[in-house]
Amino acid sequence: MKRINKIVITTLLIFAFTRCEDTLDKLPRDVFSEVDVWSDIELASKFQNTIYAGLGYWAVGNYIDTYAMYSDEAMVGEDLNVYYFNRGELAPDNMGRFEPIWGLKYRYIRKANIFLANADKLEGNEERVKIMKGEVRFLRAQMYFDLIKLWGGVPLLTEAMELDDDFMVSRNSYEEIVDWIVGELDAAAEMLPEERTDADLGRITKGVCIATKSNVLLHANSKLHDPATAPNGPLFDYTKDTWQECADAAKAVIDMPQYSLQPVATWQDYHRIFIEPNPEMVFVKLYHNNYGNSSRHFVGPNAPIKDGGWAELDPLQGLVDEFEMANGMRIYEAGSGYDPSPETIYSNRELRFYANILYHGSTWKTPLEFVHPGGIEVSTPPWTIPGYLMRKFMDERIALWQENGNTPWIWIRLATMYLNYAEAQYELGNEEEARKYVNIIRNRVGLPDINSSGEELFEDIQHERRIELVFENHRFFDVRRWMIAEETENKDAMGIVWKKLDGNGNLDPNGELTYTFETFQERTFHPRMYYLPIPIAEIQKSKLEQNPGY
Repeated sequence: MKRINKIVITTLLIFAFTRCEDTLDKLPRDVFSEVDVWSDIELASKFQNTIYAGLGYWAVGNYIDTYAMYSDEAMVGEDLNVYYFNRGELAPDNMGRFEPIWGLKYRYIRKANIFLANADKLEGNEERVKIMKGEVRFLRAQMYFDLIKLWGGVPLLTEAMELDDDFMVSRNSYEEIVDWIVGELDAAAEMLPEERTDADLGRITKGVCIATKSNVLLHANSKLHDPATAPNGPLFDYTKDTWQECADAAKAVIDMPQYSLQPVATWQDYHRIFIEPNPEMVFVKLYHNNYGNSSRHFVGPNAPIKDGGWAELDPLQGLVDEFEMANGMRIYEAGSGYDPSPETIYSNRELRFYANILYHGSTWKTPLEFVHPGGIEVSTPPWTIPGYLMRKFMDERIALWQENGNTPWIWIRLATMYLNYAEAQYELGNEEEARKYVNIIRNRVGLPDINSSGEELFEDIQHERRIELVFENHRFFDVRRWMIAEETENKDAMGIVWKKLDGNGNLDPNGELTYTFETFQERTFHPRMYYLPIPIAEIQKSKLEQNPGY
């Protein structure tokens, strides 16, 4: 028996070895060589499509929390390694959700460099190749913009590094990278179409490039990058005055006929801007049931607990109080009509409040209860919800955890360009023009004109960005570029606690409805946090210069 086994095994080995000799020089059917990819436009297109992933999605890093949780907009109901940041404990070896961003961006930048180094080898449809190259040039530029917003100057790598290359790179200056990004965006804009078919929704267009140019210059010209502010030096300074170019780019997008602000009569109309494709969307990330869990949509993690969601993003009381009354007055202004009684605390607010915020007594599929005792939104551990959830982006039609739905995430929309244009015009001294474009945004939602000037006008522009762009990942960066984070981010996270109490002050489901404002999270912002530290692993690999204070 043993002899038979040996014969069988030996025969199989000889057969296997013979087969290997015949196939050693062949690639598996699911692997393609460089020659294959750059000689086949369809394979090259598939490679190019993967670079879009470098944009990320609505989250920080590759997690499920948004920049809103690290600002005065919101908090997270349970500590997902987020509180360390809000307590001011950020460090090169304690970066939490921010740690993978650096590596992820450079991974896809390398892919972009590889594509651009080889795209000219492609034969066939020259126009298609040009458009593909334009898309990748934009994607690479956008990823560098993502990096410099967080770190200031970073290594500018425009060629793919190989194993025998010198990895001891240095950080380029902030201004050098801004100039390079703007040049790439200008070049990409000339290579891309102004419009796409419905089948290509989500792909980059000329308008996306120009709008991004406005965003880049808005940040570069802001106070944070003024050489007179700290930190300063080449890694952080922008010495030019390109407010006019910022304004021109924003206005160019505003004037493009394919984009338009959507008419609004009700809060439901405003809410639909964020859940249904429309001409206000300049650049979006698509979701579809076929994309799988790696394309996790915003709704599941942020839906109410009663509906099976995680209720992750919880707006703060300070944000809620910033929404105006329907008459355009702030709640603390005499004559505003604000009534803080439990039954009317949310009455007669501007319609963006109802479109963006879920509160006790509001409805998402069914009525929400944040009241103790018994309210499921505040009674299910480990969640600690400060009395609010978000409605913006939340599509009630999506079956949670069963589908992603088709609701796009908006990267850029036209209203942002109106506010970019207003801020740039203010900085250029054209206050009348600045007021005009702020008022267009306000009038759309039924609010009266502002008539302010000087510093008060700038504060009104800041306020309008806070409300109009809420939860769109602008506030985190706005308070930094304006250098007001030491004020806004040093405030503790406040929320509202609803209770029903009997005559003795005890919880009673049949008692009187009351509320108190309470601190849900203590917060600290240090001046060094205007920029992130470079992850310790990157410092150890390349000996990069660390950001100040870390």
